[in-house]
Amino acid sequence: MSLIGFCTLGLSLYIYGVVSAPYIPSHIEDIILPLDFMVGIPLGFYLFVIRPRRLSLLSVIPVIWIGYGLSIFALGSADAGVLPYLLVVLIPAELTIAFRECLKVTQVYKSARKASADPMVWFRETMLYLVRKNAPASMAAAELSVWYYALLSWRKKPYVLPGERVFSYHNAGGYMSMMLGLALAFPVEIVGVHLLISQWSVAAACVVTALSVYAVIWLVGDARARVMRPVAIGDDCVRLECGIQMEAVIPLSEIEKVCVTERDACDLPKVDALNFGTFYKANLWIITKRPVLARTITGTKQVRAIGISIDDPKAMIREIQK
Repeated sequence: MSLIGFCTLGLSLYIYGVVSAPYIPSHIEDIILPLDFMVGIPLGFYLFVIRPRRLSLLSVIPVIWIGYGLSIFALGSADAGVLPYLLVVLIPAELTIAFRECLKVTQVYKSARKASADPMVWFRETMLYLVRKNAPASMAAAELSVWYYALLSWRKKPYVLPGERVFSYHNAGGYMSMMLGLALAFPVEIVGVHLLISQWSVAAACVVTALSVYAVIWLVGDARARVMRPVAIGDDCVRLECGIQMEAVIPLSEIEKVCVTERDACDLPKVDALNFGTFYKANLWIITKRPVLARTITGTKQVRAIGISIDDPKAMIREIQK
């Protein structure tokens, strides 16, 4: 059964149970409805959604609590029927599931750390275990990486493999200068906007301020990632990076040509090219003989041309041409 199909069926059962509750004798409804909402539907979610997709058992816990909340709403009391007894049974079961899954997540994270020195890999492998899909795992890994680079990376060394020649890109196109300008403007702007909006609504002002602080952390994390994840050339491949936004490993034998402008690159369709230059003004394009895998925040993509911004593109071209 598809996820959409099960959600549609579950929503129908929820609506039917809530609507029919006043018309069924209480001594029956107080037993049947909680069992359906807190046991039956979560069990079906496990059998038809979690198990076939090998998702984490943690996914079933929110479904149980949704059923508990709807049961209280339909029955009118948290003490109605078998609700208290179900809680006594289900809470230890949920704690057991959570403990077991947390141990597995910790093991996956530790294994990823041993296998790679790249924090993006740690978080991606961990999230991939939880969601089993590349796109949501990549997005969650990017989110976690932002916080890691913004808060925990300041005493760390850049991610460089043995024997690689490193090329920086965080100053290309005035990116770091723009970040410094924003760093000076943001504190004043955040305080000013908070004071202005608080004249109408304190709650709205707090929300806007929280979103502004979150945006600052995102910008700091991405800027820091650009420093910590440089572009590198190894003995047999080029490792392209763009902060937390993109990464690709291209074998040197697969490189067809290297250009400095998009116009000189090739006439490939847009779907076959990625432009991750600063402000979309890449100063180095790598064109491959065959499609290569590039990983972005939204997942993976097969492309033949990747554009990036490099602080010294000519030096990198010379190194590739060797």
